[in-house]
Amino acid sequence: METSALQGKKGLVVGLGNDRSIAWACARALHAAGATVGGTWHTEKSRPHVEPLLQAIDAPIRQPLDVADDAQLQALFDVVAERWGRLDFLVHSIAFAPKADLQGRVVDSSRAGFLQAMDLSCHSFARMARLAEPLMTDGGSLMTMSYLGGQEVVPNYGMMGPVKVALESLVRYLADELGPQGI
Repeated sequence: METSALQGKKGLVVGLGNDRSIAWACARALHAAGATVGGTWHTEKSRPHVEPLLQAIDAPIRQPLDVADDAQLQALFDVVAERWGRLDFLVHSIAFAPKADLQGRVVDSSRAGFLQAMDLSCHSFARMARLAEPLMTDGGSLMTMSYLGGQEVVPNYGMMGPVKVALESLVRYLADELGPQGI
């Protein structure tokens, strides 16, 4: 029997929403490939949709995660350090923009809405990379999600286009900074 390259690897998938989310497809595929996968949900409202999924893949780490709450973010990585002592991969599948700003014209987006979208959808990945770095002592992988709307104008994608462009640029800078460590 062939051993998967992911056998024995430990990682997190953050941003699970339900059984139709891209994050769930990633978690399920990583688990099927032999990885031990932990996961998060955003709010108590989403927990009943996510926790059974995490149970189905025997996820040893199951926690809420509001990336706007630095204490929750730190607590997640503290649990990873305590239980696993390392982290081999992180899948960041989080994007948010206030509905009014998302559905309107970019030029009309509010400052508060734009900043919130940038913080939750983009800067949260940088904060997670900072917390993951000391746990990736043998290298690792940091992954996030983008969309065509970051490269070209897509009707009704609104301000998430500029946010995804920022996220893609952030990935390049993180690769430059962390790549020498094998991350």
